[in-house]
This record gives sequence, structure tokens and C-alpha cells, in this order.
Amino acid sequence: MAKEINQLVIGISREGDVIVKSARGRIYSVKKAADLKFSCEDLLKDTEKELYATIDTEAQPWECTAIE
Repeated sequence: MAKEINQLVIGISREGDVIVKSARGRIYSVKKAADLKFSCEDLLKDTEKELYATIDTEAQPWECTAIE
């Protein structure tokens, strides 16, 4: 299994988790890394641009380490 995967960001949960959609269409939440600064305002800056989360799959639970 890959150490890191990229998933399409579709939202942020009330708890501050990043909501992502997999290539297969599954939607799930991923914890943000402690040093990752990302808010709802960042998500809505440019609604035409797709954002992708880099997810560390070796962490338990999976953790979002970057958003591009």
C-alpha cells in the first residue's frame, strides 16, 4: 500500500477534520496533522479550483499532512 495518497477535498467537518472523496467515490473524514493550518475560509477562497489532500496512510488513524 502507498505511504501517501491524494484525495479530493470536499469539505471540513465540525470537528475540524478534512472531508475527502476517493477515486472510487467513497466519502470519509481524515484527521488534520497538528501543524496543518486549514480552515473553511481556505476551502472557499477559489471555488473553481479543486483542492487535494495528501494523506499519510502509515499513521493510525490516517492523517492529512498537506492540502494543495
